[in-house]
Amino acid sequence: MTLYRNPTFAFFSVTNDDDAPAFRFALFCLFLTVGAGKECEFAMRLVPGFNPLHQKDSNGKECRGNVELPFCKGYCKTSESGTHGFPPRIQNSRVCTLVVTSHRKVMLSDCDEGAAESVKFVMVPHGSECECSSVPLEQHHT
Repeated sequence: MTLYRNPTFAFFSVTNDDDAPAFRFALFCLFLTVGAGKECEFAMRLVPGFNPLHQKDSNGKECRGNVELPFCKGYCKTSESGTHGFPPRIQNSRVCTLVVTSHRKVMLSDCDEGAAESVKFVMVPHGSECECSSVPLEQHHT
Protein backbone atom coordinates (compact mmCIF):
# COMPACT_ATOMS: atom_id res chain seq x y z
CA MET A 1 0.00 0.00 0.00
CA THR A 2 1.08 3.52 -0.68
CA LEU A 3 -0.19 6.54 1.26
CA TYR A 4 -1.32 9.47 -0.82
CA ARG A 5 -1.94 12.64 1.14
CA ASN A 6 -3.23 16.01 0.05
CA PRO A 7 -4.65 18.86 2.14
CA THR A 8 -8.23 17.58 2.14
CA PHE A 9 -7.97 13.81 2.45
CA ALA A 10 -5.63 10.85 2.49
CA PHE A 11 -6.04 7.47 0.84
CA PHE A 12 -4.07 4.31 0.23
CA SER A 13 -3.29 2.37 -2.91
CA VAL A 14 -3.12 -1.42 -3.06
CA THR A 15 -0.43 -2.40 -5.55
CA ASN A 16 -1.17 -6.15 -5.74
CA ASP A 17 -4.94 -6.07 -6.10
CA ASP A 18 -7.22 -5.80 -9.13
CA ASP A 19 -9.69 -3.88 -6.94
CA ALA A 20 -7.31 -0.96 -6.32
CA PRO A 21 -9.65 1.74 -7.76
CA ALA A 22 -12.57 0.56 -5.62
CA PHE A 23 -10.28 0.30 -2.59
CA ARG A 24 -9.08 3.90 -3.07
CA PHE A 25 -12.67 5.10 -3.42
CA ALA A 26 -13.71 3.30 -0.22
CA LEU A 27 -10.84 4.90 1.67
CA PHE A 28 -11.64 8.29 0.19
CA CYS A 29 -15.20 7.96 1.54
CA LEU A 30 -13.88 6.75 4.89
CA PHE A 31 -11.63 9.79 5.33
CA LEU A 32 -14.41 12.19 4.40
CA THR A 33 -16.58 10.88 7.25
CA VAL A 34 -17.00 13.69 9.74
CA GLY A 35 -18.61 13.25 13.12
CA ALA A 36 -21.25 15.84 13.91
CA GLY A 37 -19.91 18.42 16.33
CA LYS A 38 -16.59 16.64 16.91
CA GLU A 39 -13.23 18.35 16.85
CA CYS A 40 -10.32 16.67 15.07
CA GLU A 41 -9.99 13.16 16.54
CA PHE A 42 -8.22 9.86 15.88
CA ALA A 43 -9.81 6.44 15.38
CA MET A 44 -9.04 3.03 13.87
CA ARG A 45 -11.50 1.54 11.41
CA LEU A 46 -11.87 -1.45 9.11
CA VAL A 47 -12.15 -0.43 5.48
CA PRO A 48 -15.81 -0.57 4.35
CA GLY A 49 -16.34 -3.08 1.54
CA PHE A 50 -12.89 -4.64 2.04
CA ASN A 51 -13.45 -6.65 5.19
CA PRO A 52 -11.62 -8.91 4.64
CA LEU A 53 -9.08 -7.37 2.26
CA HIS A 54 -8.16 -9.70 -0.64
CA GLN A 55 -4.83 -9.70 -2.51
CA LYS A 56 -4.16 -12.03 -5.43
CA ASP A 57 -0.79 -12.99 -6.94
CA SER A 58 -0.07 -13.60 -10.64
CA ASN A 59 -0.90 -17.33 -10.23
CA GLY A 60 -4.35 -16.60 -8.82
CA LYS A 61 -3.39 -17.54 -5.24
CA GLU A 62 -5.02 -15.26 -2.71
CA CYS A 63 -4.53 -13.93 0.82
CA ARG A 64 -7.29 -12.43 2.95
CA GLY A 65 -7.31 -10.53 6.20
CA ASN A 66 -8.89 -7.75 8.20
CA VAL A 67 -6.86 -4.55 8.15
CA GLU A 68 -7.62 -1.69 10.51
CA LEU A 69 -6.47 1.69 9.26
CA PRO A 70 -5.89 4.89 11.19
CA PHE A 71 -8.10 7.80 10.20
CA CYS A 72 -9.07 11.24 11.38
CA LYS A 73 -12.47 12.84 11.55
CA GLY A 74 -13.88 16.07 12.79
CA TYR A 75 -13.57 19.75 12.16
CA CYS A 76 -10.85 22.36 12.38
CA LYS A 77 -11.20 26.13 12.58
CA THR A 78 -11.24 27.80 9.17
CA SER A 79 -11.61 31.53 8.69
CA GLU A 80 -11.42 34.30 6.12
CA SER A 81 -11.09 38.04 6.66
CA GLY A 82 -10.41 41.23 4.73
CA THR A 83 -12.62 40.41 1.76
CA HIS A 84 -13.39 44.11 1.01
CA GLY A 85 -9.90 45.62 1.15
CA PHE A 86 -6.42 45.10 -0.22
CA PRO A 87 -5.10 42.46 -0.07
CA PRO A 88 -8.43 40.98 -1.08
CA ARG A 89 -8.49 38.40 1.71
CA ILE A 90 -6.56 36.55 4.35
CA GLN A 91 -7.57 32.92 4.49
CA ASN A 92 -6.84 30.40 7.23
CA SER A 93 -7.86 26.93 6.07
CA ARG A 94 -7.14 23.95 8.29
CA VAL A 95 -7.95 20.27 7.78
CA CYS A 96 -8.03 17.34 10.22
CA THR A 97 -5.15 15.05 9.13
CA LEU A 98 -3.31 12.00 10.42
CA VAL A 99 0.14 12.51 11.90
CA VAL A 100 1.99 9.61 10.25
CA THR A 101 4.91 8.44 12.38
CA SER A 102 5.89 5.34 10.42
CA HIS A 103 4.51 2.49 8.33
CA ARG A 104 3.73 -0.96 9.64
CA LYS A 105 3.49 -4.33 7.96
CA VAL A 106 0.16 -6.11 8.47
CA MET A 107 0.14 -9.83 7.75
CA LEU A 108 -2.94 -11.21 6.04
CA SER A 109 -3.97 -14.20 8.12
CA ASP A 110 -5.74 -16.44 5.60
CA CYS A 111 -3.61 -17.39 2.55
CA ASP A 112 -4.01 -20.06 -0.12
CA GLU A 113 -1.24 -22.66 -0.10
CA GLY A 114 1.63 -21.48 -2.30
CA ALA A 115 0.63 -17.80 -2.33
CA ALA A 116 3.48 -15.43 -3.19
CA GLU A 117 5.17 -13.55 -0.34
CA SER A 118 4.18 -10.24 -1.94
CA VAL A 119 0.47 -10.83 -1.22
CA LYS A 120 0.87 -12.09 2.35
CA PHE A 121 1.15 -8.60 3.82
CA VAL A 122 0.29 -4.95 3.24
CA MET A 123 2.09 -1.82 4.42
CA VAL A 124 -0.15 0.75 6.12
CA PRO A 125 0.59 4.11 7.72
CA HIS A 126 0.96 4.01 11.47
CA GLY A 127 -0.02 6.94 13.60
CA SER A 128 -1.89 7.51 16.82
CA GLU A 129 -2.88 11.15 16.63
CA CYS A 130 -4.53 13.68 14.40
CA GLU A 131 -3.93 17.39 14.03
CA CYS A 132 -5.40 20.42 12.33
CA SER A 133 -2.96 21.20 9.50
CA SER A 134 -2.92 24.31 7.32
CA VAL A 135 -3.93 23.90 3.71
CA PRO A 136 -1.23 25.27 1.38
CA LEU A 137 -2.97 27.90 -0.73
CA GLU A 138 -0.27 27.96 -3.40
CA GLN A 139 -1.17 24.49 -4.70
CA HIS A 140 -2.91 24.51 -8.06
CA HIS A 141 -4.83 21.48 -9.24
CA THR A 142 -4.97 20.86 -12.96
